[in-house]
Amino acid sequence: MEGDSAGGAGKEAAVEETAAMLPAVEKAMHVLVAIDDSEESFNALQWVLDKILKPKSAAETAAAAGEQESKLITIVHVVEPLPRYAFPGGYVVESSTKAQEQNAARILSRAFDMCRDTSVKAKTLILEGDPKDRICRAVEEMNVNLLVIGSRGLGQIKRAFLGSVSDYCSHHAKCPVLVVKPPAKKKSS
Repeated sequence: MEGDSAGGAGKEAAVEETAAMLPAVEKAMHVLVAIDDSEESFNALQWVLDKILKPKSAAETAAAAGEQESKLITIVHVVEPLPRYAFPGGYVVESSTKAQEQNAARILSRAFDMCRDTSVKAKTLILEGDPKDRICRAVEEMNVNLLVIGSRGLGQIKRAFLGSVSDYCSHHAKCPVLVVKPPAKKKSS
């Protein structure tokens, strides 16, 4: 057990060191966080807010005020279009589309509130299409410096059949991609 905690402390130190270096790379950093209705995506947003965009100390808060202005976080939610063949009646399509829009607004509202609570300026965006393609296209169109995406921890078999948005984006996005894994579940004794 001691070996595990020492290794975990080393990993945590490496993560902290990496996070500390990221904002210093570029003054005008534009971070895009892809959000869906999973807790993993909100965990990824919280990680960015805590580790990358938050000033380190009270002394740095005043100095970071100007720097914080040069950091932009965009929160993106991608809505998949409904297949038209599945819903022949117009009312069903309209109703389902409205429900999707309300769900997207709820998701982005929660994410925006998280940013506001940490005094980080953010803008939200709803896109329509295949999440994998739309996220990668948004990165390119918006000149994003860092894409942050949560990982659901799919196994190899599920990932092979269902596909993984984070895996696809890490291979196709035209910027560095940070995949935030879910926090380790604490074992109860």
